[in-house]
Amino acid sequence: MIDQLTYRDLSSKMKNIWALNDLSKSFRDSYIKKETIANNLQDTIRSVLDDEIVTLDPTNIPISGNLDAKTIKELIGMYGFYGNLGVPAKEIDDILNFVVKIRCDLAHGNVSFCDASNEIIWNKSISTADGNEKIFRYLIDDKENVVKYLTHMLQNIDDYIDNKKYKL
Repeated sequence: MIDQLTYRDLSSKMKNIWALNDLSKSFRDSYIKKETIANNLQDTIRSVLDDEIVTLDPTNIPISGNLDAKTIKELIGMYGFYGNLGVPAKEIDDILNFVVKIRCDLAHGNVSFCDASNEIIWNKSISTADGNEKIFRYLIDDKENVVKYLTHMLQNIDDYIDNKKYKL
């Protein structure tokens, strides 16, 4: 069941999300008349004072394109569904950023599938002819870490919802 909450019932993070995404539309564009802004502001104040039920438009979730490590961290911080993510931040950042980069390079034709697959091998590292060690992505470990990370994140989101952490 969806809670029917008023502004007063929301956590500070959810109040901010409501104000930033659902209400700020009328304040974004410079061509909007001052009277329109004033009317919208008065409507917002009235809505809060009259304890109207708050609704959030799901199309306002700030996801555009790929979900890289930075975007995921921003979403966690924005909503506040914190918790153990099962994988060290630096490690998952490297994995997710690599996946996004390869995916974008493939999608935009910057690399061929053959070239992209050359960066993904089963061994963690190999020695090159000049004696330097070249680091490659280790596919099995990366997959297991991504699954662990996403599982923990989903558990954190479930906890956030189950314990109604979006409320005061």
